Amino acid sequence: MHAELEQRLSFCGNLPSLPAVALKMVELANDPDVHLNDVARVIAMDPALVTKLFRAANSPLYGLRRKVTNLKQVLSLLGLQGTLALALGFSLIATGRDADGIPLNTEQFWRRSLMTATACRILGERLSMKNLEELFLAGLLQGIGVLALSMIIPQSYGPLLKDATEHPEGATAVLNYQRLAELERERLGDDHAAVGAWLMQHWRLPGYLRVAAAGSLDPDSVDAPDRYRALVQSVALAAHIADIWTRPHDWQHSPEVAKLAQQWFGLETDHYLEILEQIGAKFPEIAALFQIKSLDAAQIAGILDQAREALDIRAVQRWPERISQKPPSTRSSRPVALPPQLPPTPTLASARNARLQRDPMTRPSAAQYAFDALTGLLNQPRLGDRLRQELVAAKDQKWPLSVALLDVDNLRKINDSCGHGVGDQVLVALARLLSSNIRRQDVVARHQDDAFALVLPASGVKDARNLIERLMERIRDWEPVIEGGRSLRVTISVGLATYPETGLAACQSGEQLLEAANQALRSAQEAGGGQLVVHGAKTAR
Repeated sequence: MHAELEQRLSFCGNLPSLPAVALKMVELANDPDVHLNDVARVIAMDPALVTKLFRAANSPLYGLRRKVTNLKQVLSLLGLQGTLALALGFSLIATGRDADGIPLNTEQFWRRSLMTATACRILGERLSMKNLEELFLAGLLQGIGVLALSMIIPQSYGPLLKDATEHPEGATAVLNYQRLAELERERLGDDHAAVGAWLMQHWRLPGYLRVAAAGSLDPDSVDAPDRYRALVQSVALAAHIADIWTRPHDWQHSPEVAKLAQQWFGLETDHYLEILEQIGAKFPEIAALFQIKSLDAAQIAGILDQAREALDIRAVQRWPERISQKPPSTRSSRPVALPPQLPPTPTLASARNARLQRDPMTRPSAAQYAFDALTGLLNQPRLGDRLRQELVAAKDQKWPLSVALLDVDNLRKINDSCGHGVGDQVLVALARLLSSNIRRQDVVARHQDDAFALVLPASGVKDARNLIERLMERIRDWEPVIEGGRSLRVTISVGLATYPETGLAACQSGEQLLEAANQALRSAQEAGGGQLVVHGAKTAR
C-alpha cells in the first residue's frame, strides 16, 4: 500500500476495531489446538450472537431436516471456520451500521457486501469448492476498506464517495465501486482494496481474507499463491454479480460478467444464469439472517429477466462501435467513425429457439419475450401485450399510465444521404439512451421502423413530460460525426397520452391509449417536428 496512506492508517485514533467476542474468535481460529468447547465458551458471552447463530444453523442455508437445539450442535454443524465466518459477519455488520457521522450509506454498503458473500458461496457450491464459509466471509469483507476510510477520514473521503455516486433517473443513487477505486488512487495514492487488505492484517485475520480483499477489484493485480487463486477470482466475480443486483441498469453488463465467469471458471452462459437464479432465490433468506433489507420478489424477477434479455441479445449481436454521445460542454472534436453498414445479424428468435431446443425445460419464461433484432428492445407485438397488462394494473391500483411515441424526424433523409447502416446505428444508439434513462418498471420498445414507444407506469402527465423533455434535450445536444468529418443532427417528435388524464378516463384498451399517443405524435410532426405534443392539447410543447 502507498506509504503515506499506510502511515495515516497506522497512527489513526479512530481506526475501526473488531468487537471483543470477534477478537477472541480470531485468536481461537489462529490456535491449531483449539477445541469447539473453547469456541462455545466465547460465543456464550454474547447472547445476541448465539441467537443469530441458531437462526443461521436452522435456516435453509444449511438445508437441515432436523432442527438444532443446543450450541454444541450448532458448532458441530458450522465448524470452527463456519462459526468464525458467521460470527465476524454478524459482529461487523452490527458495528458498521451503528457508526455515526460517516459519509457512507452503510445500509447500501452492507447490502452489496452481503450480496457478494451470497454470490461467493453459491459460486463455491457450483464449482465444488471446499470451505464455503470462508468464501462467504471473504465476499462479505472484500469491500471493508470503503467502510474503514469512511470512518477514518470522513471529511476528505466524503467528496470521493459523492463523485463516485451515480444518480440514475427514477432510481436510488448508488456507488460505482470501480469509479471510486480510480478516484482513490488519484487522490489518496491507493484504493480501498489495498486498505481492506491492510486492515485484515491489522486485525490478524486469516491470510486468505487479506489476499481476497487485495484482489477484489482485479485478481491479476495481486501475486496470490496458487491455493488462493480460485478464491480471489470468485470474490472478484461475485462483486461484479452483486453490482448487477444492487445498481440500477447494471444488468446490462451481464454479458461482460458472464464472459469473466467463462474465462476464469469455464462456466457457460446457462450455468451463469443458473447462478444468478440461485442468488435471487437465496438472498432474501440470508438478508433476513443479517437483518439487511432485501430486494422484493418483483425486483428479483425483474432483474433476472433483464439479465437474461441482455445475454440473449448479446449472444446474437456484435454491436458496432458506439456513436459518440457527449454533452456540448465535454464534446470532443475528434470524429467518431461509423461503419457504413451493420454486419449481418441473425434473428434473435433463432438463437433463443436453439438454446431452448438444447434444454427446453431450463427457463421456459425466456420464451415469453420477443425482441426487435436490431435494437434488442421489445418488439411491437410484445409491446401490445405489456400495454394491456399495465392498463389493467393502472385501473386496479388507481394510478396513472403514460405512453409516449418517439419518432426520429429525419431518419429517411439520413438513410438516403448516408446509407441505411448509419441510420441503423442512430436507432441502436437511441435505443441505448432510452433504456439507460428510464426507471426499472418502465418499458421501452421498438414501434414501427423509425419510432420508439415508452410505457411509464404510475407516471402522470407532468412526470412523463419532464422525463421526455430531458430525453429530447440530450438528443438535441447529441451530434454524431460520421466518416469524412460530416456531422449529423438528430431530432425527434413525441406524442404523449396518459390514462386517466388527457381526456382518456374512459380508455378501455392498450390499443386505444397507443392510438391517442399516435395522434399526438402526428400533431407534433405536422407542427414542424422536434416537439412534444400531449394528447388533447392544442399546441406543441
